Amino acid sequence: MNEIDYKNLLAIYQQRSSDLFVQNIALESRNLTSNQIIDSLTKRINELNSELEALKSSKPKKAIASKSESWEE
Repeated sequence: MNEIDYKNLLAIYQQRSSDLFVQNIALESRNLTSNQIIDSLTKRINELNSELEALKSSKPKKAIASKSESWEE
């Protein structure tokens, strides 16, 4: 290989490494965004589960039993 070949090879390596670096940054950004969305949705699910448990515990059990008995009839 002569000097021109090495310069061309180096130029291609620099371009490819730059492209891969930019792609890596874009993927890391997308990953961070996805993780933030997942965290937010997980928090909301936990809030809704807590609310559901509070609603379940606040209902009288006799009212639930009477509803199920009326369905059986």
